[in-house]
Amino acid sequence: MTTPDQLGTILSVWGHPDDETYCAGAVTAAAVRNGQRIICVTATRGEKGVQDAKKWPSAKLGEIRSRELEAALRVLGVIEHYWLNYQDGTCDKVPHDEVARFLTSLIEHCNVDSILTFGPDGLTGHPDHKAVSGWVDVAVHSSSRKPAIYHVAQPRAAYKKYLKKADKELNIFFAAEKPTLVDAADCAIYFKPEAYCIERKYRALRAMPSQTDSLLRVIRPEDFAGALGTEAFVKAGRNQ
Repeated sequence: MTTPDQLGTILSVWGHPDDETYCAGAVTAAAVRNGQRIICVTATRGEKGVQDAKKWPSAKLGEIRSRELEAALRVLGVIEHYWLNYQDGTCDKVPHDEVARFLTSLIEHCNVDSILTFGPDGLTGHPDHKAVSGWVDVAVHSSSRKPAIYHVAQPRAAYKKYLKKADKELNIFFAAEKPTLVDAADCAIYFKPEAYCIERKYRALRAMPSQTDSLLRVIRPEDFAGALGTEAFVKAGRNQ
């Protein structure tokens, strides 16, 4: 089983502000604490992710979520971040080669060892997530450097005990009836973090209230570690 300290320099590539924290906040916090380099890339500013239009109006949501992500990354300790500035919901229309050139440049100039991102199913079925996965595949194929690609997956135990009910209430897995579920034996990374990393992830999610208020009301603080603490990834090429 691979641990965060074995990932070397990490490129973390996601679709919307909050993906990087939901999917990899604990791994990120651990790697930063280890002194590893983390480069985060976000495809869109998430302007379509309206959850409460009175508190966070649609017209301002991209700006709001941009500020929230900046705050969350400060909590996690990430200092290298890039926006791709595509429109939320349009990533599947973007030519892969257009993005791959930029990602390939990052991979090569930053000597990236590992990439954390979505798998082909996008975890939630979101078309932007699926597009991001494809971009990364093309970028690595085009690069002279071949970092390991790790696709985020949903731990079975956490889903069954905590997230299944939340999913029915909040539709947190979006276009998927339910996510593909994995056990530790299925995974290349199955990270059960210490309290420090869980606390960082919790604080980072709290820094993005336009997206996390509803979920963090459903998941009690005492259940957070069990529900969202463990982070799982399968190696690219493994069947999820």
